[in-house]
Amino acid sequence: MFRKSAVLLLFVAFFGTACGDDDPVAPPEASLVGTWNVMALELVSNTNPNVQVDLIRLGATATLVLQQNNDFAFSLTWANPPGGVWGTDITEDGTWSSTDVLTLTTSPTNTWQFEASLNGDSLILTEADTSYDFDGDGNVEPASFNMDLARD
Repeated sequence: MFRKSAVLLLFVAFFGTACGDDDPVAPPEASLVGTWNVMALELVSNTNPNVQVDLIRLGATATLVLQQNNDFAFSLTWANPPGGVWGTDITEDGTWSSTDVLTLTTSPTNTWQFEASLNGDSLILTEADTSYDFDGDGNVEPASFNMDLARD
């Protein structure tokens, strides 16, 4: 009887600890404050994940400034813009927060929510909803917005 109880206890202890909280947790806000240079800005088609574009590789430069007062500024500039919404210079500002996700809000109807991973001076932001004209036909398609950033 003792042996069966011990095996059951080990089973419960092992599998009970394996069932953790899978909710994402963004890095603490204090660790994100600063100027971040965007090293990759990738847009991935939601309908076909094999279709993607990296705006930095296409010639854009971008920065994200996260201020201690929870204001932010995002700027994307082109040397030779290819056209389209994401092919023009963009400046967005608003407020940010970091709880389960990193949220950048420019207006009540425009919010980017990223899964965030911080490793030293490297920040990876993934899976924000956006749209992009992948085939140049003038119609934007739903997309995911991902960025790799390095602290300035």
